[in-house]
Amino acid sequence: MLKFAELQTATAAALESYYETARKLSEQHFGKTLKVYYPGRDFPSVSITGSFCAQNCLYCNKHYLQQMEALTTPEKLEAFAFNLARRKGKGLLISGGYNTEARLPIEPFLPTLAKIKRETDLILNLHPGLVSEEQAKAFAEIGIDEISFDLVVNDEVIQKVINPNLTGKDYLRAYAALKNAGLKVAPHIMLGLFFGEMQGEIEAVKAAFSFDPKLIVFLALIPTKGTPMAAAPQIAPAALGKMLVFTRMNRPEIELSLGCMRVRKREYETIALKAGINRLAVPKHETLAIARDKFEREIIKANYCCTID
Repeated sequence: MLKFAELQTATAAALESYYETARKLSEQHFGKTLKVYYPGRDFPSVSITGSFCAQNCLYCNKHYLQQMEALTTPEKLEAFAFNLARRKGKGLLISGGYNTEARLPIEPFLPTLAKIKRETDLILNLHPGLVSEEQAKAFAEIGIDEISFDLVVNDEVIQKVINPNLTGKDYLRAYAALKNAGLKVAPHIMLGLFFGEMQGEIEAVKAAFSFDPKLIVFLALIPTKGTPMAAAPQIAPAALGKMLVFTRMNRPEIELSLGCMRVRKREYETIALKAGINRLAVPKHETLAIARDKFEREIIKANYCCTID
Protein backbone atom coordinates (compact mmCIF):
# COMPACT_ATOMS: atom_id res chain seq x y z
CA MET A 1 0.00 0.00 0.00
CA LEU A 2 1.24 3.46 -0.89
CA LYS A 3 1.77 5.37 2.34
CA PHE A 4 0.41 8.89 2.49
CA ALA A 5 3.65 10.05 4.09
CA GLU A 6 5.40 9.33 0.78
CA LEU A 7 3.13 11.84 -0.95
CA GLN A 8 3.56 14.39 1.82
CA THR A 9 7.33 14.42 1.40
CA ALA A 10 7.40 14.05 -2.40
CA THR A 11 9.17 16.69 -4.48
CA ALA A 12 7.21 18.57 -7.12
CA ALA A 13 8.68 16.35 -9.84
CA ALA A 14 7.89 13.18 -7.89
CA LEU A 15 4.35 14.34 -7.31
CA GLU A 16 3.84 14.87 -11.04
CA SER A 17 4.97 11.28 -11.56
CA TYR A 18 2.45 10.09 -8.98
CA TYR A 19 -0.30 12.03 -10.77
CA GLU A 20 0.59 10.37 -14.06
CA THR A 21 0.58 6.91 -12.50
CA ALA A 22 -2.79 7.54 -10.89
CA ARG A 23 -4.24 8.87 -14.13
CA LYS A 24 -3.05 5.82 -16.08
CA LEU A 25 -4.55 3.51 -13.48
CA SER A 26 -7.84 5.34 -13.86
CA GLU A 27 -7.72 4.93 -17.63
CA GLN A 28 -6.97 1.22 -17.31
CA HIS A 29 -10.01 0.63 -15.12
CA PHE A 30 -12.50 3.17 -16.46
CA GLY A 31 -11.29 4.30 -19.86
CA LYS A 32 -10.85 7.89 -20.99
CA THR A 33 -14.30 9.14 -20.10
CA LEU A 34 -15.15 11.96 -17.71
CA LYS A 35 -18.67 11.96 -16.32
CA VAL A 36 -19.95 15.42 -15.42
CA TYR A 37 -23.09 16.06 -13.40
CA TYR A 38 -25.54 18.95 -13.22
CA PRO A 39 -28.19 18.33 -10.57
CA GLY A 40 -30.77 21.03 -10.37
CA ARG A 41 -34.20 21.28 -11.93
CA ASP A 42 -34.23 17.62 -13.00
CA PHE A 43 -32.74 16.37 -9.74
CA PRO A 44 -33.50 18.89 -6.98
CA SER A 45 -32.32 18.73 -3.38
CA VAL A 46 -35.09 18.79 -0.80
CA SER A 47 -35.10 19.28 2.96
CA ILE A 48 -37.77 17.46 4.92
CA THR A 49 -37.02 19.68 7.92
CA GLY A 50 -37.02 23.00 6.10
CA SER A 51 -34.33 25.21 7.64
CA PHE A 52 -34.41 23.41 11.01
CA CYS A 53 -31.45 21.38 12.28
CA ALA A 54 -30.81 20.34 15.89
CA GLN A 55 -27.17 19.54 15.26
CA ASN A 56 -25.81 22.82 13.81
CA CYS A 57 -22.43 21.60 12.54
CA LEU A 58 -19.91 24.43 12.62
CA TYR A 59 -19.21 24.35 8.88
CA CYS A 60 -22.89 24.66 7.89
CA ASN A 61 -24.91 26.21 10.75
CA LYS A 62 -28.14 25.59 8.74
CA HIS A 63 -26.86 27.67 5.81
CA TYR A 64 -27.11 24.96 3.16
CA LEU A 65 -30.59 23.85 4.23
CA GLN A 66 -31.87 27.23 3.05
CA GLN A 67 -30.80 26.41 -0.50
CA MET A 68 -32.97 23.27 -0.63
CA GLU A 69 -36.64 22.92 -1.47
CA ALA A 70 -38.47 22.87 1.89
CA LEU A 71 -40.91 19.93 1.94
CA THR A 72 -41.73 19.52 5.59
CA THR A 73 -44.71 17.14 5.40
CA PRO A 74 -45.22 13.83 3.59
CA GLU A 75 -48.03 15.46 1.61
CA LYS A 76 -45.74 18.22 0.33
CA LEU A 77 -43.05 15.71 -0.61
CA GLU A 78 -45.55 13.52 -2.46
CA ALA A 79 -47.01 16.42 -4.44
CA PHE A 80 -43.57 17.74 -5.34
CA ALA A 81 -42.27 14.33 -6.40
CA PHE A 82 -45.25 13.44 -8.55
CA ASN A 83 -45.12 16.83 -10.25
CA LEU A 84 -41.42 16.22 -10.92
CA ALA A 85 -42.22 12.84 -12.41
CA ARG A 86 -44.91 14.35 -14.66
CA ARG A 87 -42.45 16.82 -16.12
CA LYS A 88 -39.93 14.00 -16.73
CA GLY A 89 -37.50 14.88 -13.92
CA LYS A 90 -34.84 12.35 -12.98
CA GLY A 91 -35.13 12.14 -9.21
CA LEU A 92 -34.53 13.71 -5.80
CA LEU A 93 -31.81 14.16 -3.23
CA ILE A 94 -33.70 13.84 0.05
CA SER A 95 -31.93 15.50 2.94
CA GLY A 96 -32.56 17.95 5.75
CA GLY A 97 -31.43 18.90 9.21
CA TYR A 98 -30.41 16.20 11.65
CA ASN A 99 -31.61 15.54 15.18
CA THR A 100 -29.29 15.41 18.19
CA GLU A 101 -28.34 11.82 17.27
CA ALA A 102 -27.15 12.97 13.82
CA ARG A 103 -30.06 11.30 12.06
CA LEU A 104 -32.52 12.62 9.53
CA PRO A 105 -36.04 12.34 11.06
CA ILE A 106 -37.29 10.39 8.10
CA GLU A 107 -39.81 7.94 9.66
CA PRO A 108 -43.01 9.93 8.88
CA PHE A 109 -41.92 10.12 5.23
CA LEU A 110 -41.21 6.42 4.65
CA PRO A 111 -44.70 5.53 3.32
CA THR A 112 -44.45 8.46 0.90
CA LEU A 113 -41.03 7.35 -0.30
CA ALA A 114 -42.41 3.85 -0.83
CA LYS A 115 -45.29 5.27 -2.89
CA ILE A 116 -42.90 7.36 -4.99
CA LYS A 117 -40.82 4.28 -5.74
CA ARG A 118 -43.90 2.19 -6.59
CA GLU A 119 -45.64 4.69 -8.81
CA THR A 120 -42.86 6.69 -10.51
CA ASP A 121 -39.48 6.13 -12.14
CA LEU A 122 -37.77 8.75 -9.99
CA ILE A 123 -34.34 7.96 -8.57
CA LEU A 124 -34.16 8.53 -4.82
CA ASN A 125 -30.83 9.52 -3.30
CA LEU A 126 -31.13 9.70 0.49
CA HIS A 127 -28.82 11.57 2.86
CA PRO A 128 -29.97 10.00 6.14
CA GLY A 129 -27.14 10.47 8.62
CA LEU A 130 -26.33 7.89 11.30
CA VAL A 131 -29.08 5.39 10.73
CA SER A 132 -30.04 2.41 12.86
CA GLU A 133 -30.22 -1.16 11.53
CA GLU A 134 -34.01 -0.90 11.49
CA GLN A 135 -33.95 2.28 9.41
CA ALA A 136 -31.46 0.78 6.98
CA LYS A 137 -33.67 -2.27 6.47
CA ALA A 138 -36.68 -0.01 5.89
CA PHE A 139 -34.79 1.93 3.22
CA ALA A 140 -33.86 -1.32 1.49
CA GLU A 141 -37.46 -2.57 1.56
CA ILE A 142 -38.64 0.68 -0.03
CA GLY A 143 -36.01 0.38 -2.75
CA ILE A 144 -34.03 3.55 -2.09
CA ASP A 145 -31.61 3.79 -5.01
CA GLU A 146 -28.62 5.46 -3.37
CA ILE A 147 -27.38 6.48 0.06
CA SER A 148 -25.09 9.49 0.32
CA PHE A 149 -23.20 8.96 3.57
CA ASP A 150 -20.89 11.50 5.18
CA LEU A 151 -17.98 9.44 6.46
CA VAL A 152 -15.98 10.96 9.32
CA VAL A 153 -14.01 8.74 11.69
CA ASN A 154 -11.66 11.04 13.59
CA ASP A 155 -13.10 11.55 17.07
CA GLU A 156 -11.68 15.03 17.58
CA VAL A 157 -13.06 16.27 14.27
CA ILE A 158 -16.48 14.81 15.03
CA GLN A 159 -16.70 16.14 18.56
CA LYS A 160 -15.37 19.65 17.88
CA VAL A 161 -17.10 20.27 14.56
CA ILE A 162 -20.17 18.03 14.31
CA ASN A 163 -21.50 16.55 17.55
CA PRO A 164 -19.74 16.30 20.94
CA ASN A 165 -21.58 13.09 21.80
CA LEU A 166 -20.47 11.02 18.81
CA THR A 167 -17.35 9.10 17.80
CA GLY A 168 -16.00 7.51 14.67
CA LYS A 169 -17.42 4.19 15.82
CA ASP A 170 -20.92 5.63 15.49
CA TYR A 171 -20.26 6.47 11.83
CA LEU A 172 -18.78 3.04 11.11
CA ARG A 173 -21.73 1.35 12.82
CA ALA A 174 -24.19 3.28 10.65
CA TYR A 175 -22.23 2.56 7.47
CA ALA A 176 -22.19 -1.14 8.35
CA ALA A 177 -25.96 -1.10 8.92
CA LEU A 178 -26.54 0.43 5.48
CA LYS A 179 -24.16 -1.99 3.81
CA ASN A 180 -25.59 -5.03 5.59
CA ALA A 181 -29.08 -4.05 4.45
CA GLY A 182 -27.88 -4.35 0.86
CA LEU A 183 -28.09 -0.65 0.06
CA LYS A 184 -25.85 1.13 -2.42
CA VAL A 185 -23.75 3.53 -0.36
CA ALA A 186 -21.52 6.34 -1.66
CA PRO A 187 -19.21 7.55 1.12
CA HIS A 188 -18.60 11.30 1.05
CA ILE A 189 -15.32 12.49 2.57
CA MET A 190 -14.86 16.19 3.22
CA LEU A 191 -11.32 17.55 3.13
CA GLY A 192 -10.45 20.33 5.56
CA LEU A 193 -13.44 19.71 7.81
CA PHE A 194 -11.33 20.44 10.89
CA PHE A 195 -11.39 24.25 10.61
CA GLY A 196 -9.75 24.13 7.18
CA GLU A 197 -7.00 21.76 8.28
CA MET A 198 -6.42 18.24 7.06
CA GLN A 199 -7.10 15.85 9.92
CA GLY A 200 -8.52 12.35 9.77
CA GLU A 201 -9.20 12.22 6.03
CA ILE A 202 -6.80 9.34 5.40
CA GLU A 203 -8.44 7.43 8.25
CA ALA A 204 -11.79 7.97 6.54
CA VAL A 205 -10.49 6.75 3.18
CA LYS A 206 -9.05 3.61 4.75
CA ALA A 207 -12.32 3.02 6.59
CA ALA A 208 -14.18 3.36 3.28
CA PHE A 209 -11.90 0.73 1.75
CA SER A 210 -13.11 -1.80 4.30
CA PHE A 211 -16.67 -1.48 2.92
CA ASP A 212 -15.62 -2.03 -0.73
CA PRO A 213 -17.47 0.96 -2.21
CA LYS A 214 -17.86 1.31 -5.96
CA LEU A 215 -17.46 5.09 -5.65
CA ILE A 216 -15.96 7.58 -3.21
CA VAL A 217 -17.04 11.22 -3.37
CA PHE A 218 -14.56 13.85 -2.19
CA LEU A 219 -15.71 17.23 -0.93
CA ALA A 220 -13.79 20.24 0.38
CA LEU A 221 -14.71 22.67 3.11
CA ILE A 222 -16.32 25.90 1.93
CA PRO A 223 -15.58 28.66 4.47
CA THR A 224 -19.13 30.00 4.57
CA LYS A 225 -20.25 33.43 5.70
CA GLY A 226 -22.42 33.30 8.78
CA THR A 227 -20.88 30.09 10.11
CA PRO A 228 -18.20 29.64 12.79
CA MET A 229 -15.85 28.52 10.02
CA ALA A 230 -16.25 31.60 7.85
CA ALA A 231 -12.59 32.55 8.35
CA ALA A 232 -11.18 29.04 7.95
CA PRO A 233 -8.57 28.59 5.20
CA GLN A 234 -9.40 26.73 2.02
CA ILE A 235 -7.46 23.53 1.54
CA ALA A 236 -4.58 23.62 -0.91
CA PRO A 237 -5.36 22.06 -4.30
CA ALA A 238 -2.35 19.78 -3.77
CA ALA A 239 -4.08 18.32 -0.69
CA LEU A 240 -6.92 17.17 -2.91
CA GLY A 241 -4.49 15.86 -5.51
CA LYS A 242 -2.57 13.80 -2.95
CA MET A 243 -5.79 12.35 -1.52
CA LEU A 244 -6.92 11.28 -4.99
CA VAL A 245 -3.53 9.73 -5.75
CA PHE A 246 -3.49 7.85 -2.45
CA THR A 247 -6.98 6.48 -3.04
CA ARG A 248 -6.41 5.55 -6.67
CA MET A 249 -3.05 3.86 -6.21
CA ASN A 250 -4.29 1.77 -3.30
CA ARG A 251 -7.72 0.89 -4.69
CA PRO A 252 -7.70 1.55 -8.45
CA GLU A 253 -11.03 -0.22 -8.98
CA ILE A 254 -12.96 2.47 -7.07
CA GLU A 255 -14.43 5.35 -9.07
CA LEU A 256 -13.58 8.78 -7.69
CA SER A 257 -15.76 11.88 -7.82
CA LEU A 258 -15.32 15.53 -6.90
CA GLY A 259 -18.73 16.48 -5.54
CA CYS A 260 -20.80 19.67 -5.31
CA MET A 261 -19.79 20.74 -1.80
CA ARG A 262 -16.49 22.47 -2.55
CA VAL A 263 -15.02 25.84 -3.38
CA ARG A 264 -15.62 26.28 -7.11
CA LYS A 265 -12.10 27.01 -8.25
CA ARG A 266 -10.56 25.77 -11.45
CA GLU A 267 -7.37 24.79 -9.58
CA TYR A 268 -9.20 22.03 -7.73
CA GLU A 269 -10.80 20.70 -10.89
CA THR A 270 -7.56 20.81 -12.87
CA ILE A 271 -5.61 18.90 -10.27
CA ALA A 272 -8.44 16.38 -10.06
CA LEU A 273 -8.14 15.83 -13.82
CA LYS A 274 -4.40 15.45 -13.46
CA ALA A 275 -4.94 12.74 -10.84
CA GLY A 276 -7.41 10.85 -13.02
CA ILE A 277 -10.78 11.84 -11.53
CA ASN A 278 -13.74 9.91 -13.01
CA ARG A 279 -16.63 12.19 -12.09
CA LEU A 280 -17.02 15.94 -11.61
CA ALA A 281 -20.06 17.77 -10.28
CA VAL A 282 -20.83 21.11 -11.94
CA PRO A 283 -17.38 21.77 -13.44
CA LYS A 284 -16.28 25.03 -15.02
CA HIS A 285 -16.34 25.35 -18.81
CA GLU A 286 -12.56 25.84 -18.80
CA THR A 287 -12.16 22.53 -16.97
CA LEU A 288 -14.09 20.67 -19.65
CA ALA A 289 -11.88 22.22 -22.32
CA ILE A 290 -8.77 21.05 -20.45
CA ALA A 291 -10.28 17.59 -20.04
CA ARG A 292 -10.88 17.31 -23.78
CA ASP A 293 -7.79 19.03 -25.14
CA LYS A 294 -5.07 18.10 -22.67
CA PHE A 295 -6.25 14.81 -21.18
CA GLU A 296 -8.23 13.54 -24.20
CA ARG A 297 -11.33 12.80 -22.18
CA GLU A 298 -14.70 11.99 -23.68
CA ILE A 299 -17.24 14.09 -21.76
CA ILE A 300 -20.46 12.39 -20.67
CA LYS A 301 -23.06 14.73 -19.17
CA ALA A 302 -25.94 13.89 -16.83
CA ASN A 303 -28.58 15.96 -15.02
CA TYR A 304 -28.44 14.30 -11.61
CA CYS A 305 -26.20 13.70 -8.60
CA CYS A 306 -22.66 12.48 -9.16
CA THR A 307 -23.39 9.36 -7.09
CA ILE A 308 -25.86 8.07 -9.68
CA ASP A 309 -24.66 5.75 -12.44
